[in-house]
Amino acid sequence: MSAQFDLGWVYGVSPMVTFRMMTRLEHLNEKAKQLGYQDFHVLELRERAGVFRHVAERQAADLMPARRFFGGKSMATESLIWQPSAWNGARTGEYKVELSAAPQVTIDGQLTLEPAGTVGTKFSISVQIETYGRLGRKGGPEVAESLSRRLEEEHQFRLQWLERQVPYGM
Repeated sequence: MSAQFDLGWVYGVSPMVTFRMMTRLEHLNEKAKQLGYQDFHVLELRERAGVFRHVAERQAADLMPARRFFGGKSMATESLIWQPSAWNGARTGEYKVELSAAPQVTIDGQLTLEPAGTVGTKFSISVQIETYGRLGRKGGPEVAESLSRRLEEEHQFRLQWLERQVPYGM
């Protein structure tokens, strides 16, 4: 069974500032704390040959509404692989989530950061979820709903973060 969703938000800062915010270790740790992520660890946060890799791991209790099918604690490894920026700060990237207790779930997506207006940024994410085996037909939509809700919470955190920052002082 598959499920798909697309989300997009606009921020009142440039794509470069938005990217810097989203890949800042201080921002990631505070987001994890505020959103209640358990056992959160940043595994990789680096740029090599223009490609920026952000890989983090945490417990997946909020992403596994069908966790009754799985024993023990499940971990989610989230990867955002950003390509080099264009002249205007725009970027594209790949999004992937791996659930340790649910190998029959694949979560892949596409990311974009692009200029919006004179100083804004539009951040978009398109996610495709495939479920196999024990999760059956209900698993994809349940995981999609949980993941889209979590991504919306992250957006709300980014808005709060931007409100607290000094303009261009990121």
